[in-house]
Amino acid sequence: MPPVDFYILHTRYWQAKEQLACQLADKAWHQGYRVYIHTDSITSSKRLDITLWTFKDESFLPHDVFYPPNDIQTPIQIGYNATTSENLNVLINLTEIVPPFFEQFERIADIVDDTPRGRNEGRSRYRFYRDRNHVLRVHQINR
Repeated sequence: MPPVDFYILHTRYWQAKEQLACQLADKAWHQGYRVYIHTDSITSSKRLDITLWTFKDESFLPHDVFYPPNDIQTPIQIGYNATTSENLNVLINLTEIVPPFFEQFERIADIVDDTPRGRNEGRSRYRFYRDRNHVLRVHQINR
């Protein structure tokens, strides 16, 4: 069972969720993990793709948008489909649901908006993982 880290994001900055996803992906990649960032749409995936290009002035995060059935091999992948590439270690979830493929990952990071809807959906995901005996950790992020 992969451990699940919930990041409760307290902010009014609309791009903070993508920025936090970039920070988590950067850290995981530098620790040798391969990362999948799950979004809710192609529009969100393309926006995150642009954000990853400009995330750090001093470095580049190797990434690509995943379009099945293509099996890309970049260390950081962004997608919105019900399937992913294989051999990925860390899932960063930016959606309001538990992705159907969550069990294939060694670690899961779930970013929760501090809005009424975001908190409600986050609690639902928390209960889902808790009921399956995952180790859960909660981090409060203020931006």
